[in-house]
Amino acid sequence: MNTLIAGFIGPQEIIIIVVMMLFVILPIFIVVVIIRSLKRRKDTKWSGEEVEKQFKKYQESDFTKQNIREYYPVKEGNKITLIQFSEIVDFSTANNFVFLTDVSGKDYLVDSNLSDLENKLPKDFIRVHKSTILNRKLISEVKKLANGRYDLIMKCEKPRIISCSKSYNEKIKTIIDF
Repeated sequence: MNTLIAGFIGPQEIIIIVVMMLFVILPIFIVVVIIRSLKRRKDTKWSGEEVEKQFKKYQESDFTKQNIREYYPVKEGNKITLIQFSEIVDFSTANNFVFLTDVSGKDYLVDSNLSDLENKLPKDFIRVHKSTILNRKLISEVKKLANGRYDLIMKCEKPRIISCSKSYNEKIKTIIDF
């Protein structure tokens, strides 16, 4: 039976079938695809009411401007974690990166430099070294070293000792009032 069909279909017939597909079936397929895409675009347009509704939804979120000021945002992968300033022990630099350390001892990478942070952070944060800004409310002990410098022991789960440079000694003295 295959020989009969093959006998009736020759090279000329195959060319006619291909041309018919290119000029008849393909344009119909393209028109159908275009109509469907236009219909989808029409269906996805938002009315002014829907846009306003979405905007209000984000305005009425749990974090007001005042509450957001109590947190520092830190990126972790594809999410942003908000860490309360009262739980931040310090910001320190290492290998040209700035890290935030919280009271549990966990370090987070920060997308800022220390000089920008120094201007943005609340007054409870002070710079005690060219590579460290700390939360003065979390200082548990101050040790004066023989070379005139200070070591600050911080209140956190893991032992954390921060060394201060001599140029910041006056700030340390005003904090501990002696």
